[in-house]
Amino acid sequence: MKLFAVAQPGLEEATYRELKELNINGNVIPGGVEFEGDLKEIYLTNLWLRTASRILLRLCSFRAKHFGELVRKATKCNWENYITPELSIKIRVTSRKSKLYHTKAIEERILKAIAEKLGFQPKLAKYEDEGTSVIVRFEKDICTINVNTSGAMLHKRGYRVAETEAPIRENIAAAMIILSNWDKRTPFIDPFCGSGTIPIEAALLAANIPPGINRTFAFMKWKNFDLALWEEIKKEAENKRKEITVPIFGFDIDPKAVKAAEKNAKAAGVSKYVGFKQASFPFLSIKKATVITNPPYGERLKIRRTKLLYVHFGDWIRSNFSECEAYFITDKVSFAKSVSENVEEITNFSNGGIKVRLYRYRWEKEKGEVQNESF
Repeated sequence: MKLFAVAQPGLEEATYRELKELNINGNVIPGGVEFEGDLKEIYLTNLWLRTASRILLRLCSFRAKHFGELVRKATKCNWENYITPELSIKIRVTSRKSKLYHTKAIEERILKAIAEKLGFQPKLAKYEDEGTSVIVRFEKDICTINVNTSGAMLHKRGYRVAETEAPIRENIAAAMIILSNWDKRTPFIDPFCGSGTIPIEAALLAANIPPGINRTFAFMKWKNFDLALWEEIKKEAENKRKEITVPIFGFDIDPKAVKAAEKNAKAAGVSKYVGFKQASFPFLSIKKATVITNPPYGERLKIRRTKLLYVHFGDWIRSNFSECEAYFITDKVSFAKSVSENVEEITNFSNGGIKVRLYRYRWEKEKGEVQNESF
């Protein structure tokens, strides 16, 4: 089967690295990573991938320039395992540079093809995670039909029980950590932790806890769902858990954020590994640290005040650690340069609809600001 791990544009490399860790060879393309596999690979990737949004099964692909051709060719797709009379279906269509461009009409023809193939009219769902989600994409008259194997998006781990303003998605937090090459032995610090997502994702990674261990997936409702294989994969995952000995800290000036972070860490099962504290740039008796964080942007604070915050952030790194690698995201180059002129852009992506850049800043007390190496 042809499969596709959907990733945030700009973060595909992190998903590719995760697939390699699972011994799955993939091909990076804009928006994700293509790979091949069977039910085992579908189960593994949904269970383990921290940075992907969903796993799609490429059901079929063909050229269609008129609706009759679309229905005829879509009828030949292997719908049997993924759609049943009991399961409702949600179809999402996009079309670009194609003669068939009316998305609602395309959706109607896909439903017609399914009904002709299976002999019943499938029930319609309002949301993608209700039953079977089918994603249809037209690009230059090529129609690609995908089945969403995940259901709800994979960033929904189930542990976010308390929210704060402008939280970062779990898969983006995980991607920042993976792209940092954190060794899981160096103390990990987030000085703007908010509801705790980045430290929690660090703890899940260090403890080797699968992000999908406590949730359900769309593939569990398929006709060909292999319960024995799924249970075996989960059991193997449980046996791979590790105890964490490295310190992981989250700090925030807002006491409500700290309380939310503590609740979320408990829900994620990592509260014994992560320490949260109300503080602003605290002094720490740690010589070497990895700092990964999502500081405030100008949308939430006045630009002049925000710039000053980034200046203090850079000063805190230089005065508090003998050696530090810091990774942070922000939407303005001027904010990043306020930390240091020697920051390096790693990649860029969208966070909450805002285009941001991921920066790296390396500091050693004896050498000063370390010249950045190629990423």
